[in-house]
Amino acid sequence: MLLSMLLALAPQGPVGINLETVTDWHQQTPFVDAFKSSREWISHQASPFSWGTGPTVITDELGWPQSLQSNQWIESIIFSNGSPNYPDGIYNIRYDGVGTVQPLAGGNGSVTIVQQTQGHIKINLQVPSDGYFTLRITDIVQPIENIRVYLPGYDNSQRIFHPDFMKSLEPFDTIRFMNWGRTNDNPVINWYDATNFYNYTQATSEGVHPLYMIDLCNKTCKNMWICVPHMANDLYVQYLALLCRIALDPSLTIYLEYSNEVWNGIFDQNTYAQNEGMALGLNPQPWHAGWLFYSQRSVEVFNLFSNMYNQLNDRRLVRVLAGQSVNPWINRQIMDWQNAYESADAFAVAPYFGGGFGNLNNVPLAPTFSIPYLLTLCQANIVNNHHVFTRQNKIDTNQRGLRLLAYEGGQHLVGVGAAQNNQTLTNLFVAANRDPGMRQLYYIDLDEWFSEGADLFMLYRLTGDFGRYGSFGLLEWQTQHKSTAPKWLGVMDYLGR
Repeated sequence: MLLSMLLALAPQGPVGINLETVTDWHQQTPFVDAFKSSREWISHQASPFSWGTGPTVITDELGWPQSLQSNQWIESIIFSNGSPNYPDGIYNIRYDGVGTVQPLAGGNGSVTIVQQTQGHIKINLQVPSDGYFTLRITDIVQPIENIRVYLPGYDNSQRIFHPDFMKSLEPFDTIRFMNWGRTNDNPVINWYDATNFYNYTQATSEGVHPLYMIDLCNKTCKNMWICVPHMANDLYVQYLALLCRIALDPSLTIYLEYSNEVWNGIFDQNTYAQNEGMALGLNPQPWHAGWLFYSQRSVEVFNLFSNMYNQLNDRRLVRVLAGQSVNPWINRQIMDWQNAYESADAFAVAPYFGGGFGNLNNVPLAPTFSIPYLLTLCQANIVNNHHVFTRQNKIDTNQRGLRLLAYEGGQHLVGVGAAQNNQTLTNLFVAANRDPGMRQLYYIDLDEWFSEGADLFMLYRLTGDFGRYGSFGLLEWQTQHKSTAPKWLGVMDYLGR
């Protein structure tokens, strides 16, 4: 009772959401046309059949297959292990061109052809939970283009985004597109390197085209948090700014961030920043040179974007520097290098809780913990994180006139290193994420963050499977009943109080 009374006194702040990467195995259902998130073409040897060993796929510039080579079949995985995320029922496959197009379902799935004419296949699909639903092309007379795989109830729909997906975004203030943009390890340098808006799939290593992100924000009336690829050149940044200026609803705010976690050694952007920083002689230590390059390039991106974006329009733009929640010293280096804070509006961190329990070198008994004990430790970790690190980060950002944001946050119960293969630990972490006690932790985490005077908190993330690589989704799959999702319920408790 005392805890609930204290929580009720704290100020409420805005809460946003990160999205899951667009892939054929994602647990979101963003598009009414599932082919927009299909896997890139796989080439087979036709006879004797050999998966993935065929010659190069001959396509046009948008990826549509133009012809087959000798003894070649090609195939795209529309979704893998799609149940329960995708519904069973009637799917309509439509395409232009002439050839032999065959829908297939592996594992425990099945496909029944209901109607078939050239350019249209109507099927009754039992979605596989342990296999692929694919489209195989075994003959091309005329190029096969404009393939669409409409989910049940949406044949020939003019919609882009699925209503279930859009509805799940309603409670949130802002959408962060770091994963949709494939920001980590992104290979894009030039604007023309990016995925084309009309490409046959948006599930590429270059990420979803930004116009889909803009359109989603416009349709949901949500602010947009976008991350610029780490190798993107100046012209790319200017084109992106121009696109946002033209296409985004002017009432919406853009949060602009250069790359993502450039300090994090597991990503290519960290190596890139260190190499660039060393080449510029910013610091003799590679890790320190990397932070300074990140700071310096962020300011360049901010200036390029704001010059193009605000030149003709008075719109809201929040320029975001980012760093580590638990290392305020690093954050000060980033903010203060060449007075970068003067060109920014906010500084963002990722105040996750529970991450330390996956390191068995430090917490060797973690696999033996009970769920209640683990959740109690997580609550103590939440309070300590915010009372120590969030508090210090808020002091530092206040001194520089910046808002303190969370670019990601929530629980981070996942095995580290070899512990990722410890099934007992994984089972404990998955069970903890499904436990009703997690509901209160998400409420407390948000409340503690905003009690320190911090601003927008971007939860990580809307959807995502639970397992050895983490259990980050508020929902395990898009259509999960919300009453069975304790993390979702905790966030809704906070937003609805």
